[in-house]
Amino acid sequence: MSLDQLPVPDRRDQAPLLPSEIQRLRTRFPQFLGQSAILMRMLQQLEKMASSDAPLLIQGESGTGKELIARAIHRTGMRRSGPFISENCAAISPSLLDAELFGHTRGAFTGATAERAGLIESSHGGILFLDEIGEMGMDLQSKLLRVLQEREIRRIGSNRTRKIDFRLVTATHKDLEKEAAAGRFRDDLRFRVDVLRIEVPPLRKRREDIPLLCQYFLRSFCRPAGRKTPSFSPDALTILISSQWKGNVRELQNEMERLAASGKERVFGEDLSSSLTKNGLPHPIARRLRAELGTNLRKLEEVVLGGIVREVLTETEGNKARAARILGIPKTTLYRRMERWGVSS
Repeated sequence: MSLDQLPVPDRRDQAPLLPSEIQRLRTRFPQFLGQSAILMRMLQQLEKMASSDAPLLIQGESGTGKELIARAIHRTGMRRSGPFISENCAAISPSLLDAELFGHTRGAFTGATAERAGLIESSHGGILFLDEIGEMGMDLQSKLLRVLQEREIRRIGSNRTRKIDFRLVTATHKDLEKEAAAGRFRDDLRFRVDVLRIEVPPLRKRREDIPLLCQYFLRSFCRPAGRKTPSFSPDALTILISSQWKGNVRELQNEMERLAASGKERVFGEDLSSSLTKNGLPHPIARRLRAELGTNLRKLEEVVLGGIVREVLTETEGNKARAARILGIPKTTLYRRMERWGVSS
């Protein structure tokens, strides 16, 4: 695409949101934590699309909360009084998904001991949410396309058709246009499901929301166990904010559950998973020290860590037992490090 073909951004959409609008959106959608501009824009879009009845595609990486958006569409939309039926197309085999979606008559296949309505039929009057629709097999795609065209369904093993009325909401982490070009997704179905679209931002694009999310999840995991919610040291918070979070909110939630189980009162950088500390961006202080002292780790240890130990020992008036407790290390380790860094008590 050449530069002159690029869409011109609507400058009105780039204007900062008023605090009153942010508060309104947070009140209307309390399940979405944060107040970053990109999240607020998505909630504005969600609010508009909830008032429609057209098929909606939720596009986003794994772990970004696509089902949360689908449920918000149902809760605030035209079909909130109807059912919300969901299925993950990647979670079960194609044959089972067929029976789950379309239902079956008694004896239609081995194990079909009774007639049963499928999920599509059960969503009549409400919303059918199909997560990871990009994983759906071609045969099932054809059957779903017919349902969307005819607005009727036929159970497996039956000749009778039933009229249905539902709103289809789908989600995927894949690019359906590329999938269609590769022959893995029907183009005609893509046009049917991708009428309206919401792009869910990955966590790395809303970094200012990470501290709030960390506190929320950490508190929710500590409260049932009667534990005090730990605080974060500056270095831990820096790593959390700067990490790539390839698993997005789901990965962050798992990390907070692990930290809650550790029982620590304060979380330091070394307490975080190695996948986070390895990929976290350097702290600004670390960048400055490297510029001033070079890359000699022994020298950096002596200046930075040795300096911290001296400061703590000064605060404790030379009480090594108290200093070790503050530093979170055994007393014997403190002695070894004092000797290594030339720290006198």
